[in-house]
Amino acid sequence: MFQLPIHCFRFPVAAFAVILAWPARADTPSACKFLTVASVSAALGKPVTSGGITSVVDHVGATASSCMYMATPIIVVLTVDERGTADAAMQAYRSELNDSQAKDKEKKDAPDEQKTVVEAGIGDGAFSDDMTDGSVRGITAVHGSRLYTVGIMGGGSVPHERIRGLIQTAVSH
Repeated sequence: MFQLPIHCFRFPVAAFAVILAWPARADTPSACKFLTVASVSAALGKPVTSGGITSVVDHVGATASSCMYMATPIIVVLTVDERGTADAAMQAYRSELNDSQAKDKEKKDAPDEQKTVVEAGIGDGAFSDDMTDGSVRGITAVHGSRLYTVGIMGGGSVPHERIRGLIQTAVSH
């Protein structure tokens, strides 16, 4: 079963259908307000449709909202996770970075090898984690009390700088 390497998406792709039906909590920040259909379309170089908003509660006091954009065969998902404090968000970021780097070691020289790279100039910290076959690419960033992740499935042809542009837009919103 295909597993996405990005923190917010470490579940089977079939789970998207189940999560899309999950009701959003009233205090969940809507991820769809952080990126527009136009900005995602520009990054992909083709028109996209906006997707549904999902909400997943990972732990007490935290909320996460995701927004999916589709441009077949590419799927873009932005997740915004409100951690309550900057310290909690930074702790979550460090944990995700460590997990991603551990995954790099696990999958070294595998056909679906993953590469994690610390990204400068995005929020209070950021890293990309890309599958070397281009099937999944993503950037996770922390800014203030929020953890942001842009994940792209089937986006091997999307230039890295465009993905950086999407996460920078979300973080600066």
